[in-house]
This record gives sequence, structure tokens and C-alpha cells, in this order.
Amino acid sequence: MERFRSIFTGTNQRIGRRIVTGVLITVGLWIWLSLVQTVLGPRNPVILAGFPVARDVLSQLLRAIYAVGIALAAVRVTGVSSPVEWVGIRRPDGREWGYILLGVVLMLITLIGTLSLIQTLGFERTTTGSSLDTAVRYSRIITLLVLVGPAEEVIFRGVIQRSLRDSIGSWPSILIAGFIFGFGHMDLSATTPGDILWLVGLSGLGVILGWVYDRTDNLVVPALAHGGFNSLTTALPLLLG
Repeated sequence: MERFRSIFTGTNQRIGRRIVTGVLITVGLWIWLSLVQTVLGPRNPVILAGFPVARDVLSQLLRAIYAVGIALAAVRVTGVSSPVEWVGIRRPDGREWGYILLGVVLMLITLIGTLSLIQTLGFERTTTGSSLDTAVRYSRIITLLVLVGPAEEVIFRGVIQRSLRDSIGSWPSILIAGFIFGFGHMDLSATTPGDILWLVGLSGLGVILGWVYDRTDNLVVPALAHGGFNSLTTALPLLLG
């Protein structure tokens, strides 16, 4: 009995450490992006003041560099012999392209549903994002697809969800990684009912991406779904005039 208790306790501690590590990685991402925003943000940038597109591309590149750093650290700590095979990185096949499209559609439905519910209930969000220069918006259609989507999926699905799945199974790891994903996209000052509901919606997006990853076991699939969703929602204001 004592042996089984020690095994159970050890498993719980391992799971707890991985969840805490996931939260710390996300906090680190938030701090990193805050620093990047301070240096390259639209308000009083420290460098490249007259080049908004270059500043934005550089900021997205720095986001991707953080993800690569986290991935390399995770590989070193866990000692995974074949990280590409472990997280599943390969060219999508016919079935997996269907999951990419399905993921984008489900995320759009979730986004529209969340925004509609916030408006119907009369809630307000304290942070709605800053308006983008047209040239920056065009550049983001590309950078969100090839940099931001893949970078965030490396962190939230490739490192956090994948490391949890071995210990607690598919759905618990999907839900935990999804919530951490939502938390990572929130401003710490956002505490109104509308902000909380928005957090739920963002977490729902993370759950969809986690489900797509779990169904395909191919990190490229949620990366393309995530990047495609971001690019599409960025392009829509341009398409709709």
C-alpha cells in the first residue's frame, strides 16, 4: 500500500510541476511581449519609430524566438531523444488538411459567439486592442500565419499540452493547456465581466486547437489552423472595407 501511495504522490507532484511550469512559461511570454511592446510598440517606440511595418515584423519575430528558446529548453530538460517525432512535426496529409479547415471554422464560430454574447449581455471589455495601420495589417496577414501561429502552438500544444498528455490523458491536458492559452492572451488589468467572458472564449479557442492537435498528433495542423485563423480575422476588415 505504501508503495502505491508513493507512486500516486509522485505522479501528482510531477503533474503539478508540469502545470506550474506551463503557467510560468506563459507568464514569461507575457513579460517578454510586454518588453517587446515597450521597445517596438505603436506608442513612443524606442527604435524604428518611422517604420511601423518593420517594427511589427520584428516584434512577431521576437515572439517566435521566445517559442524556439522554450522548445530548446524543454528538450534539454526532458531529455527527449527525438523532439520532432515526440511533438509530431510532419507535412499534413489529406485528412489533416480537413482538420485545419475545421479548426479555423470552429474558432470563427467561437469568436463570433463570444463577441455576440458579450454584446447581448451588455458587458464591456477594458482591452479591445489597438487599431492597426493598413500597411501593418497587410504585413500581419503573413507574419501571423508563418510566425505567430506556429510559435504559440510550439509553446501551448507542443510543450505544455504534450508534456501533460503522458501523465493525465488527452482531455485534461487539452483543457489545462487551453485555459493557460487564454490566460496568456489576457491583460492582467482586465477584470470586468466582459473580460472574464472573453477569457472563456479565448480558452475555447485554445481547446479547439488542442483537440485538433490531439486528433492528428501533428503540431503542424494546429499551427496552420491558428495562423490561418489569425490571418483571416486580420484580413477581414480589409476585405469588408
